[in-house]
Amino acid sequence: MRLFTAIQLPAPTHAHLTGVIETLRTHPRLKETASFNTPQTLHITLKFIGEVEDDIVPLLVTSLRTLIIPPMPFNIDRFLVLPGNGPARVLAANVTRNLDPITNLFHQIESACQPLGVSREGREYKPHVTLARFRRPTNSVTARNLIRMIDPALLPAPSFTATSFTLYQSHLDPTGAIHTPVATFAGGV
Repeated sequence: MRLFTAIQLPAPTHAHLTGVIETLRTHPRLKETASFNTPQTLHITLKFIGEVEDDIVPLLVTSLRTLIIPPMPFNIDRFLVLPGNGPARVLAANVTRNLDPITNLFHQIESACQPLGVSREGREYKPHVTLARFRRPTNSVTARNLIRMIDPALLPAPSFTATSFTLYQSHLDPTGAIHTPVATFAGGV
């Protein structure tokens, strides 16, 4: 089973980002090179867990239920291109405000997953909402080029505070990824 953890977006933020994607989808240079996320796949990824055996899932859920989930205030303020240098691979919405709570939760999830055979992330955690992926990254589509061609007035999205996260199963389909909630974990307000 292919799994990841993520924070669901509230309706106003989700609707705003769906509108941003619909606008970007019509951009002449982007519609040729980018595969846009569907509204059903918009979220803030916490940790991509990857493939795990079915018998590990209940243990993972039990482990994740022990985590302390703080209130996490978010602003989605501008566009972000990953990586920042060289050919663009991902166009995202940048998540800001006080990132200490979400970064702390990410590290808790890493610690909860590792004893079950899930590797720790090899790079620094950077919260974002993926809007599109580039099919064939080239030097003609870079962070510098993209930021110049996209209207910055499309963001910010409505701010929000999250108090829960979800474990999802991700099924890769020729029409796009299908994300199915496995369990949701709520914290105090």
